[in-house]
Amino acid sequence: MFKRLIAWIAGDYNQKQLNKLQPIVKKINEFFAEFETLSDDQIKAKTQEFKDRLAKGETLDDILPEAFAAVKQACKRMVGSEVEVKGEKLIWNMVPYDVQML
Repeated sequence: MFKRLIAWIAGDYNQKQLNKLQPIVKKINEFFAEFETLSDDQIKAKTQEFKDRLAKGETLDDILPEAFAAVKQACKRMVGSEVEVKGEKLIWNMVPYDVQML
């Protein structure tokens, strides 16, 4: 009963954290959709672009949505391809879910 009272007064901590992070996930997914039109080479070039932007003073938080979107886009493009992990060949089948990006 006491825990429910505290949750009612203070709010659920986990829900507050999710609400705080949801705008970032929304931005990631917006960039992810934008990156559909980029070529594989353009997606790869994002790494250097991010390094350059960091060198010019942007922060990791500034580039985070775009960087996560680039990784998510690369993962999507790799689905069905064969990769080697610790000496074993596997078929790539992973695209991060929103909850994983949180």
